[in-house]
Amino acid sequence: MIGKDHGECLTEETFTEYLEGGLDPPVKAASEVHLVACDVCRNRLGYFMRVLGQEVKPEEANAVRAITAEWDKRREKNAARRPNASRGFRLGLVAVAAVFILGVVSFRFVIKRPAGPRSAGQVVQLLLAQHRPFESRMAGEPYLPILRTRGPNDAEASYGLLAGEMTRLSANSHEMGRFYLLQKDFDRAIPYLQVAEREVGASAAVHNDLGVAYFEGNGAQIEAEREFRHALEADPSFAAAAFNLAMFYERTNATAQAGAQWKIYLGLDSSSDWATEARGRLQGLSR
Repeated sequence: MIGKDHGECLTEETFTEYLEGGLDPPVKAASEVHLVACDVCRNRLGYFMRVLGQEVKPEEANAVRAITAEWDKRREKNAARRPNASRGFRLGLVAVAAVFILGVVSFRFVIKRPAGPRSAGQVVQLLLAQHRPFESRMAGEPYLPILRTRGPNDAEASYGLLAGEMTRLSANSHEMGRFYLLQKDFDRAIPYLQVAEREVGASAAVHNDLGVAYFEGNGAQIEAEREFRHALEADPSFAAAAFNLAMFYERTNATAQAGAQWKIYLGLDSSSDWATEARGRLQGLSR
């Protein structure tokens, strides 16, 4: 891989699996964030699409041909005028074509957000929108059903190609902790989240995410419960922590407390997809 300030470049295997639809959702999301920022990888993606014969619609093929024809028409003119201009013009056209090709493979946010994520928090939210890592709930996590396709302690993906992007976007301790928590890399996530928790005025979101790291990671049950309660003390309406506290009681076989806490959660949130899951869990306690 080639080191970049926006992360390591994608391997040939990643390119081919991306085009064939074989990447796990979190790897796909991480690859797409990298592709937004990396001209080299966008150009290579265009090459792999040609090699693999990726199907495109007629109008899409015509647009690519138009870009190529424009380059052919101007190449000699620019080369004669400035010896180095031809290469620069060619690279510019290839970059335009590569961005267009990304749209062919449903990489829609390239057009909507050509500059890529503007903050480390946006990178984390993008990844959360692609995959739910735990039964418990990170702060600000959109609802996705839990998929039990791996062992409970298996990391879903390596996000090495995004580490540089997080650094470039000046991720704070909470954001870096969330970044590693998504990977189930608890040894890295917990220290970052502990630093964030010790900061003056630590938010309910920080306490909640540290609780998730304890709860899902190293089996520190007492610490997990404490952090979920701290989150609710900081913000009694913080639904994610109320959800996680109910999960904590359920998983530790405190059935009566779990039932009571699910009802408290549903008092905070009665209409979301998370609420639908909570009702199902509450009903499951009585079976």
